[in-house]
Amino acid sequence: MSIGRETRLSAWIERFAAHFAEEGIPLIGGRILGYLLICQPSERTAAELSQELEASSGSISTNLKFLVSAGLVTKRTRRGRQAAQYRIDEKRWADLVQRKLDALVSVRDLTESGMRLLSGDPERAMRLRTVDQLYTWLADELPPLWERRPAAPK
Repeated sequence: MSIGRETRLSAWIERFAAHFAEEGIPLIGGRILGYLLICQPSERTAAELSQELEASSGSISTNLKFLVSAGLVTKRTRRGRQAAQYRIDEKRWADLVQRKLDALVSVRDLTESGMRLLSGDPERAMRLRTVDQLYTWLADELPPLWERRPAAPK
């Protein structure tokens, strides 16, 4: 690959990491995810990730544990090879999105119960009603959309 392409890929990894930092994934965790999505070969050791991402081995180790426990990265060991290898589990991204959809529905359950508590007090319920209407709409519209998603490529 050309140097320009590598520079652009590094910038893309940073944008990717920044996006997921806003969603609660540590910045280095987002860098690991972005890198593992595009690296070739698709598996890397923690030491290789540390070198490629210019991050401390401790930070890489901590974030790999987090990403493995979240199900987004898999860890594989092989007999005769000392270092574990990590790869992105692209099929588990649907699980991540499903958890986000479930969280939206649970907010709707909270707003719904708050509305019941405030029945008969429309003045106090006004702000909650606005939020409840939004989450009711999301809870009604998103599941059918999610069911129509395309199958993952094989």
